[in-house]
Amino acid sequence: MKKLMVFALAFSVTAGAVFANGTGETAVATGTVSQLPRNETLYFNGIQWGAPVALSPYHANRNYGFVDVQRQVVFETLFLYNPLDAKLYPQIGDSYKWDGNNVTIALNKKVKFSDGTPLTAADVVNSYQLAKEYSVNYSGYWAYINSIKVVDDYTVLIEGNPATINPKYIEQSLSELYITSKKYWDGKKASGALGTSKTALLEFLGWDCPGTGPYRPLIQDETKVVVQRFDGYWGQDPSRWGKLPAPKYLGMNVYKDNASGDAAFRAGQVDVSQQFISQVWKIWDAKLPVETYLPQPPYYVPGVIPCIVFNTTRPGLKDAVVRRAIAMSLDYNTIGQNAMSGYTATYVPSLMLPTAPEQALIDTNQLKAYQWKSDLSAARADANKLLDDAGWVKGSDGIRAKGGVKLSFKAECPAGWSDWNASLEVVSQSTKAIGIDISTYFPDAPIWQSDIDNTSFDIIMYSPGGSNIASPWSRAYFLSSENLSPPGTPNKVHNWGRWENARANEIIKALITEKDAAQLKALWTELNIIYLQEMPMAGLMYRPALFHTVYTGIWTGFPKQNDGSQIPPLICIDGYGIAALYKIRAK
Repeated sequence: MKKLMVFALAFSVTAGAVFANGTGETAVATGTVSQLPRNETLYFNGIQWGAPVALSPYHANRNYGFVDVQRQVVFETLFLYNPLDAKLYPQIGDSYKWDGNNVTIALNKKVKFSDGTPLTAADVVNSYQLAKEYSVNYSGYWAYINSIKVVDDYTVLIEGNPATINPKYIEQSLSELYITSKKYWDGKKASGALGTSKTALLEFLGWDCPGTGPYRPLIQDETKVVVQRFDGYWGQDPSRWGKLPAPKYLGMNVYKDNASGDAAFRAGQVDVSQQFISQVWKIWDAKLPVETYLPQPPYYVPGVIPCIVFNTTRPGLKDAVVRRAIAMSLDYNTIGQNAMSGYTATYVPSLMLPTAPEQALIDTNQLKAYQWKSDLSAARADANKLLDDAGWVKGSDGIRAKGGVKLSFKAECPAGWSDWNASLEVVSQSTKAIGIDISTYFPDAPIWQSDIDNTSFDIIMYSPGGSNIASPWSRAYFLSSENLSPPGTPNKVHNWGRWENARANEIIKALITEKDAAQLKALWTELNIIYLQEMPMAGLMYRPALFHTVYTGIWTGFPKQNDGSQIPPLICIDGYGIAALYKIRAK
């Protein structure tokens, strides 16, 4: 999914820009850094799209690449998610423990904000309360929380809502909600700088907002963003990292397009690339010092499953046989090789990623009876038989029909999302072999989103769920019809195709609180069987959550498979990927 960026090549940078938010808040990046020392600076591409707008982690559109979801650079979360083992690791928090619907969090007593103020339980409680008082991206967590309380200066109690309790989403908040200073926000409220409207926090720039992270903003303008290591960072205490991160500076130049960013990466001007690089192995043919986390295909660790979602209220697509036949007919190899440049493991039909934590949740042998043949010709033959047996007959134009309903549909995703566009073209070509006509439609992204929200589509491409501690449950939740809005009204839940299955609802709900490993496996296996029988959506490939490609000409020691570090390939700053900054070293 290509993002356009403004080009700038700037290794010589000067600070001194003044930022204001219109409410009296200003921040000045002071000092001059001429020719940042290359062996002290780690450069990134693919995570900064134009000039940053704000620093506050609660801003609606801050466009600040070092402050995004799980990144631990300026602000930090209570815990760090590691997708390699699907566990949370300590950061601001030392430990957490569940007791029924409640979770108690013990904080690290050494944590300080960059202004020198110690972090206490009051800061954690206030960070959650801000998401309740104002409408921000984290507000949704309050659907599962009754209250959050200070137990003592370094202990916090989150009381889950018994009616809606979802430990998975509460744990997700522990690794995604940034903890900020109560003193700072109290001051902004008292001065009137922060308004009282529900959207005030979304609009507040917060350039002077102190964080607890290892870096402080140094320079930001329309061409670059640079953060500087804070040598008073609390995390060098033996109770956490025991030292400072290796790079003194983290920098991002803003490139006009992927080609410019790729050229800079190949020239050794970028150390960590989060851009899609077509045929990365050709860089090795050119003898450039470049590494991926996996030394062989698929090169990147899978993190999401882009899918086609069927509108099960549409004639033809109401029939599970039709949906399953479409999934069986797809040329997954061509999707993987052409659309994804080979950066996907062989797709095996199920709801699960091919990672050890997710595969351990299912009985793969039980699923085999419901999965179609890997040989494409044989799978298509079986799909044709399914359709024949169900009475879907090919007409003179080769398109199947029954009862006046013709199997002719439109599949859509946003224009310019090149890998998704290419994937749907393969879908379109594939289904011709079974007498189903699927044309492609690539509208602008807002139209695509509107079609999703209103289920005004035949087939839509989407990536359900994300890569976080709630996975794979957050992916399965896209199948729940428990809270569907009335027909003809916008969707309130993520079941875009409005598929309904009472047993699936029961399983999805049971998975939230089930602790017994054997029962969990039985539930996940049953849900996958229902999915394979009904096919409300169909995975097309495995896609990495982040493209982690590194240039090792300046820095070395980046995480790699089987290096014993258990550090995930999360571009050195996402979740537990931040541990890489303590492992790398300048040559």
